[in-house]
Amino acid sequence: MLGNTKNLRRNVIIVLLIATLIWSTAAPGFAQSQVQENKPDTLQVELPADEAGLFELFQQIKDTILLLYPNPVDVETLYQGAMKGLLEALGDPYCEFLDEEQFEALYEELEGEFSGIGITIQLISGNITVVSVFKGSPAQRAGILPGDVIVRVDDTDVQGKSLQAASALLRGEPGTRVVVTVFRPRTGETLVMPIIRARISAHPVEMEDLGDGMYYIRISQFTSTTGKNFAVLMEHIRRQGGKGLLLDLRDNPGGLLDAAVEVAGELVPRGSIVELRRRQLRQVIRSDKDREPFPTVILINGGSASASEIVAGAVKDRGKAILVGEPTFGKASVQAMFPIEGIGGFKLTVAEYFTPSGTQISGVGIKPNLLVEQEYVRLPGAVVYTRDMKRGTVGLDVLALQEALEFLGYNPGPADGIFGPQTEAAVIAFLKDYGRQYTGSVGQSEVSAINGAVSDKAVNLPDNVLEEGKQLLRQWITMQ
Repeated sequence: MLGNTKNLRRNVIIVLLIATLIWSTAAPGFAQSQVQENKPDTLQVELPADEAGLFELFQQIKDTILLLYPNPVDVETLYQGAMKGLLEALGDPYCEFLDEEQFEALYEELEGEFSGIGITIQLISGNITVVSVFKGSPAQRAGILPGDVIVRVDDTDVQGKSLQAASALLRGEPGTRVVVTVFRPRTGETLVMPIIRARISAHPVEMEDLGDGMYYIRISQFTSTTGKNFAVLMEHIRRQGGKGLLLDLRDNPGGLLDAAVEVAGELVPRGSIVELRRRQLRQVIRSDKDREPFPTVILINGGSASASEIVAGAVKDRGKAILVGEPTFGKASVQAMFPIEGIGGFKLTVAEYFTPSGTQISGVGIKPNLLVEQEYVRLPGAVVYTRDMKRGTVGLDVLALQEALEFLGYNPGPADGIFGPQTEAAVIAFLKDYGRQYTGSVGQSEVSAINGAVSDKAVNLPDNVLEEGKQLLRQWITMQ
């Protein structure tokens, strides 16, 4: 045993000696000018004295990897890994290195443009469900509706797949063809829709006339066009003699600082919008617009972050709107994007922002003037078809069926996993409402219809925060 230990120690020493020899002969170019003359591909660099040793150590580690690592190593990959490490060392989740594809995707997101069919999707009860369809998009022209359940994309069954996987299948180059198969819960139809992908310009600002001089505007993201579009809509509202605005910023993850400032400038008189702080520097960003505010209610929740909090903080601080909903996320840092040609780029936090009165947002969020929590409904799990179910069938599939029927408002009796007369009566009532007949059992077609109906109802659940906001805005207008 002792002999084995000595051999092990000797082997370790040999490895260390090899490393020492490599490091002693692999000094970087800035430290060996004579070597540079013989190697025209080297470059002399100047570093602060306190960094020179660390840089030399980095080069030695890199050269050791290239010489001793058993698998092929690409030098560019090592440097990209080092760049990632630099940003990760900050411990800031919003600082990150991005490869070319990721960097381009981020730019597309901020620009509000991408290539696809023009829908937003959510995973509801295991189903890839269409939540919204962009106006004028290929999806709208093909006839896709909110509530439709996507079953297949081309030859790929998307049931059980993640949102990211489904989204990747739906996106593609403009002009390419994709065949989308959807199940429509309202009618029980399965529709096959050939669609030609196009360049989609998302509409992060949408407006609805609520009547009685009230207007509803939802901003889903602050892209490069958000500020201008919002200003156009606000001008329209003023010309129409609008009396009040309901601005929905819920689940808005943020976006561009300039867009947030422009939106806030439409809601408050000329003056400060947000304060940026960076080390010892402070910068107050102001709006030069001189708008006359009218009653405004802003809806917020825990998904309202970053640029959304700039808008909410500005109007709350200056007393020009009432915030309704739940506290915001609390992301109060500003990131700048730095492209690196041929590699990608990175995001770096460059400042933290505060409300005009100096109130901190980071990690705290903005509290609403009126706390209204969204009523969340527990969605039943998807009914998985493994066999036909009928009277006397017992199992977890029957239990899932009963829970789905209960959610849909049909009383299946006790949720006990036993397919009895009451469960059968609930199935018959459901099928009748959907224009279908009961054939004595629940097969794959009936399971799909029930799952689809659950998704359809989930998309159209009552919005108590929105209703509270409308009521408050009406009262405010009445008091004017």
